[in-house]
Amino acid sequence: MLTLPLWVSGPGNDLDVANIFRSGRAIARHGTYVPSRAPGSPVHEAMVGALDLVGGPILTNLASLGAAIAVLWALDVLLSQHGLGPERRWAIALVGFNPWFVIAATSSVDYLFALAFVLWAGVGLRAGYTVSAGLLGALAMGCRIGSATLLLAIIVAEMWVRADDGDARRARRARLVTASLVSVAGTLALFTPSFIAAGGLEFASNDFSTSSLAVHLGRAGAKNLTLLGTVGSLAALAAVPAVFRLVRGSWSGWVVRFATIGLVLSQALFMRFPWKMSHLLPCLVVGAILLGAALGGRPRLLVTIVLLQLLFCFVQLEVIRPDDPNRATGARIDVSVGWGPVATDWQCRREHRDAYRGRQKVEVEAAWKCAQPFSD
Repeated sequence: MLTLPLWVSGPGNDLDVANIFRSGRAIARHGTYVPSRAPGSPVHEAMVGALDLVGGPILTNLASLGAAIAVLWALDVLLSQHGLGPERRWAIALVGFNPWFVIAATSSVDYLFALAFVLWAGVGLRAGYTVSAGLLGALAMGCRIGSATLLLAIIVAEMWVRADDGDARRARRARLVTASLVSVAGTLALFTPSFIAAGGLEFASNDFSTSSLAVHLGRAGAKNLTLLGTVGSLAALAAVPAVFRLVRGSWSGWVVRFATIGLVLSQALFMRFPWKMSHLLPCLVVGAILLGAALGGRPRLLVTIVLLQLLFCFVQLEVIRPDDPNRATGARIDVSVGWGPVATDWQCRREHRDAYRGRQKVEVEAAWKCAQPFSD
């Protein structure tokens, strides 16, 4: 109920929302395809176009809520497979109450669709639904090409298994190869319209500039700090020793392997493209798996982090400011308290209600800069 105002206040302030709606409407109403941005998000764009035609932005937002529920459900399954009992609800709550997750769950964006498809691909592969897992992997790629990091984590986690039974090992590898081939073939098919629209491989290019390693690490570090909030991040740091013990002692567990590899790969990708806070949602999900598994038997610290996430939705403690918003090469210490991400996002949706209809870049960027941390 707390997020109801967001559902009915437009499709969100994400920089790509306007182009997603334009692409989706072209698909649903004219049967043509123009990617919303490189390299395209054909699965999500088509869903947005179809749902918008029927019920407008409220229905597309509700679809994101459905994707969020699917993510939390998959988390419950994975943590249960690791052997956690009712205490796993705190790890799930850590994701569900995170403000960036709440914003994505009430916006017409693709982040949670991609995560839901990836997680259920992993669940399906483990359960022996080989072709379904491959198709879900392709759908994840068709929502966000960055899903490749978590899909690779699934593959590596599955390959790491050392079964004593040679037949079982060969059967597992055969399932993995089949799922991978289905996923690759499906991905190629889904991106064929992007290839045709661009007239070649230019559809896969991006315009994100490369800075020095120090600048990339600084940007990534500042935004990682903002993922859980300053105080929440400090609380999470206190759990690092327990996570290290978990990884050392439970590496034979598939869920731990997947989450650890997924966290490393997702962070590596974000350090190359340290842009949107929502790009850190894969890290949030796999990080919550590790925290839940490491602190499941004594969840007091995890409960504290969850409560801090609830507070962070509405109140934010900032400790750094960039020297040049959106093009930062340095930062300064600047302690201040203000509205949290969810409160800010709602206010910006009210101020820029029709930004997603904007044809000019300045119209769309006004909503984006209003809502994002470290912006003008």
